[in-house]
Amino acid sequence: MIKFYHRVQNLPCQKILWNIKLGARKNLHNKTLLFIPDISGFTKFVNRTEVHHGQHVISELLEILIDSNKLGLELSEIEGDALLFYKQGQLPSELELLELTRTMFLNFHQHLKKYQTQRICQCGACRTAGDLTLKFIIHSGPIEFIKVKDQSKPYGSDVILAHRLLKNPIESSEYVLLSENIVTTQDRAEALNSIPWIELDSGNAHYDTIGEVKYYFTPLSNLHDSVPEPEDSSHQGTRSQRPIMADIHIDKPVTEVFETIIDFDQRMNWNKFAKDIQYQDQLNQLGAKHVCVFDTHSLEFETVTSDFGDESLVYGERVLSLPPFAKEITVYFIVTKNDRGSDVKLAVHPKLRGPLGWLISPYFRYNTAKTNKKILENLKSWCEGAS
Repeated sequence: MIKFYHRVQNLPCQKILWNIKLGARKNLHNKTLLFIPDISGFTKFVNRTEVHHGQHVISELLEILIDSNKLGLELSEIEGDALLFYKQGQLPSELELLELTRTMFLNFHQHLKKYQTQRICQCGACRTAGDLTLKFIIHSGPIEFIKVKDQSKPYGSDVILAHRLLKNPIESSEYVLLSENIVTTQDRAEALNSIPWIELDSGNAHYDTIGEVKYYFTPLSNLHDSVPEPEDSSHQGTRSQRPIMADIHIDKPVTEVFETIIDFDQRMNWNKFAKDIQYQDQLNQLGAKHVCVFDTHSLEFETVTSDFGDESLVYGERVLSLPPFAKEITVYFIVTKNDRGSDVKLAVHPKLRGPLGWLISPYFRYNTAKTNKKILENLKSWCEGAS
């Protein structure tokens, strides 16, 4: 220790100062941006359908946020309803980070608007998806990385702090929080406040083992008026003057019967005529497409709707791969509540084409009516027999 002290004493002051500068630069290069978008607002659902649909809605929204990342931030991991991004080297400016949160926020809520206009599901998760909120935590600091196989994950006290900042006394449910490491002075905060949508205010929170942490934040609620409207996609199905009808009573609640009808995963349990069903959209909504595979052919359908009165839940499918004798065919399930459960109507609305359609109409109507009746019987058996 004495020898070391003498060595330090003998170093020229200029060299000591240079070493200090090098150390400071090294710490600066080790500074890493941590960027966390966090979704909240879903209650905890118990129903299996609601849990499944809630997970899918969150998954879609997380993909929207990832696709909106225009600053080249690295995605470290998906943390439930949140994402952890990071960036090393040349860090974006405060304004660039705030503009990124604005882009993500607008894309997030535009997708929710589209989802609300196109949803057909009545479960709790789907009905309340429009209530979801989005907040951002932005922090920076020197962190370490742990490598697990081929993936590097940031860790250290500043990673812990960034996650702790998700719990704070900010009253708003949608905001951007920037730690004091990002916005370092009041002058910078005032400069950012010259941007019309930014209203930076200061705050602080106290955390055990960390102490008091100062930050700046701006609410995002004022951006809701700037969320673009989704493209018009009403997907209204067609109606004919002579639909082919069948009806049945099912001793189950309306919402349960309706969920069974619209759930692609359950389709093969009651549509025994199809050998397979192929689809990409995990949640059935307006505009979703699927293919039913039969013994000799396949038919492609698109989900549509139509107005059959306020008292009914309506699910429609328009046939896209039409036979030569048909101009349009749309199938509707109309589910209405009664005192003992649900009344279900299956209505096929055909518009046939020319002489061939006129010639084949009696055969088509007879076979369709027989098929409709069998489909409803299978649906009743499945709904009433399912636990």
